[in-house]
Amino acid sequence: MDQLFCMRVFARVVEHGSFARAAEDLEIAPPTATGALAQLEKHLGVRLLHRTTRRLSLTDEGRTFYQSCVRMLDDLAEAEEALSGAHASPRGRLRVSTPHSFIYQDFLPALPRFLERYPQLDVELVLTDRAVNLVEEGIDCAVRAVQVPDDSTLVARRIAEWKWLACASREYLERHGRPQNPEELEHHNCIRFVSPSHGRTAAWKFQKGATDVSFTPRGNLGVTSAEGAAAAAAVGIGIAQVSHVLALPGLRSGALEPLLVDWAVAGAPLQVVYPSNRYLGAKVRAFTDFVAEIFPADFWWSEVERWTAS
Repeated sequence: MDQLFCMRVFARVVEHGSFARAAEDLEIAPPTATGALAQLEKHLGVRLLHRTTRRLSLTDEGRTFYQSCVRMLDDLAEAEEALSGAHASPRGRLRVSTPHSFIYQDFLPALPRFLERYPQLDVELVLTDRAVNLVEEGIDCAVRAVQVPDDSTLVARRIAEWKWLACASREYLERHGRPQNPEELEHHNCIRFVSPSHGRTAAWKFQKGATDVSFTPRGNLGVTSAEGAAAAAAVGIGIAQVSHVLALPGLRSGALEPLLVDWAVAGAPLQVVYPSNRYLGAKVRAFTDFVAEIFPADFWWSEVERWTAS
């Protein structure tokens, strides 16, 4: 076995956390993957992975060598793509992590167009609201509404902006009145977002000019998902504050009405992120361009303003 092959196997084992899954990805037998890793460790004279019956983990030497492997393999892949013209025709498997709510917006209806455009691409959507470890979980890129710090190991392409929007059903507003400012929310049944990890109620933020308001919602219903809050507001339980992207289906159908629009505060931007130790390959580039294509920079906020004016 040549050293380059062994390095490919090692990188896939790290990314999948499993010899079996790495072998399946590379279309080789599991014993071949195990043998390649053993040969690589023997050649280097160090142990690269800690192995237990339940999991694999990198040694300190393995972590350093993995980073070098990824850079070298990516440089090689980039050179091969440039020569083969693969930048114009992405191919292979693309693993993308997205929040659950993302697929219910304009993304999923547009996805057939992306798959038809790149017929040699095999897309795998990893639907989760948690912050995934892209390298350890073998994910090529992730769509997230996050702020990426300057010292992050991730590279981010900013796609669009979104805002926190208060909303309620017309029936609720007819019964209880329409709040004109954040202070009047004290007199309303507010649908609380409760963190599934620590059980605390999230504060609502509002901003108008130089004035910032933080409001702790009170009401007889708490939910652990923003989708649940929007759905509860749509059936008349109370007022919810969710991303305006989640509110839009309800606005379009007439189930929800926007509130305090001039107080809406910006959330973290929608971004596509990928590991900084990987070059922007053809697959990730094509997907990122597609996301930017279907989500305009104002992320439908102009549509919310149209609803407010009507």
